[in-house]
Amino acid sequence: MRTIQEIKSDMAAEWMRNEAVQERYGLASGASFGDHFGPASVENMMLYVMAACAWTVERLLGEHRAEVTEQIEAIIPHRPKWYRDKVLHFMEGKELKEDSDEYDTAGMSESEIERARVVKHAVAVESRDASLLTIKVAGESGGKRGPLSAELERSLKAYIAEIKDAGVRTALVNMLPDTFNCEVDVYYNAMLQPEAVRAECATAITEYIENLPFNGEYTNMALVDRLQTVSGVRVVEMKHSTARAANESTLTEIDARITPAAGYFTPGVITVNMKAYNEQAG
Repeated sequence: MRTIQEIKSDMAAEWMRNEAVQERYGLASGASFGDHFGPASVENMMLYVMAACAWTVERLLGEHRAEVTEQIEAIIPHRPKWYRDKVLHFMEGKELKEDSDEYDTAGMSESEIERARVVKHAVAVESRDASLLTIKVAGESGGKRGPLSAELERSLKAYIAEIKDAGVRTALVNMLPDTFNCEVDVYYNAMLQPEAVRAECATAITEYIENLPFNGEYTNMALVDRLQTVSGVRVVEMKHSTARAANESTLTEIDARITPAAGYFTPGVITVNMKAYNEQAG
């Protein structure tokens, strides 16, 4: 929304370009409004009043547009992102305002609101046939992702049931992270100590796995690319990688890529085989 001064400046510029005004006041083409009309001039005051009126109209129209948009969004089915945002705004130990999907946060500080919002990671994914909306969530403690407690999960389910659109089927996923395992062959600069390079590679794998975006897709290629950035690494060969969801007993072989069932991973068995790289042979 423009300010009164911005509107007035636009009007003054148009005033100075008007041929009739130039002829009436004897103004040269390209002259500046401020060079010919002082702050107390009738012309300046007239433009200010008109700019203030225009600003008032723009503000009223802007508020009206926002109200209409809010009302429209309140009556149409919501997109998955809306559910994700709403879940992130779930507050522990707080009740919704009556007949509303909003909390009364009056009197709460920003830090109190942030502490009450215990869901730190969330994503909502619609099934292919659009019959089920899966909502994955995770909390956070000490900078590490983790599942919500059973009590919080029950409260969150009740919250979702209260705010969701009529007829929408939802499934809440709140579980321990999927376990990621892999074995890689790392060909390293033979002038370096293999254990030092191995340690850096293991750290790189752990950091990559733990810092994937929530519900982000893992790919073998991206992990290999990350290992290639480790100092001393010449060639990386992925032997195999697997994942196991917390509610599954069997491992899943990763064929190029996978999205974790829980929305996030924790490192499992990481095997890094070190092989000296012969520069002349290479």
